[in-house]
Amino acid sequence: MNGQPAAEVSQEFASSVSQVTADKGIRVAGYFLDVLPTLLVLFVAWIPIIGLMLAGLILLPYWLLRDVTGASLWKILLGLKVMGKDGQPATAGARILRNVPLIFGPACALIPFLGYIFAGPVAFIVTLVEGTMLLSQGERLGDRLAKTTVIRK
Repeated sequence: MNGQPAAEVSQEFASSVSQVTADKGIRVAGYFLDVLPTLLVLFVAWIPIIGLMLAGLILLPYWLLRDVTGASLWKILLGLKVMGKDGQPATAGARILRNVPLIFGPACALIPFLGYIFAGPVAFIVTLVEGTMLLSQGERLGDRLAKTTVIRK
């Protein structure tokens, strides 16, 4: 048994068996539920001149840090968790890295005046790419970058 005690080997086997990759449908549902709070922030964007930049300041950390504890609020409610592809818990750095593609839209919103032109289209393109990859390949671009996956608990 590779020099490992039987208890360690059986524990490794049990943990690998209990981790079931979340299906695409539940992951898409989780993403759209994560989007709901951001819709409230869009009202801030209507404030003349500085509104979009304020919205970007709120949305950038929201998207970047939403999984920093291991799962966003909606992932927790849906029984999902971000894990490393190696079966180990994902590090905080990996959980942040997996969300980097999602901050390009809010980052564009921080650019005075040009944010009004670029933030929406960039956010749309990122969402389209991430969604297409999730539905076609079962993982987002962010998951590939960070070597993470989402499992059912």
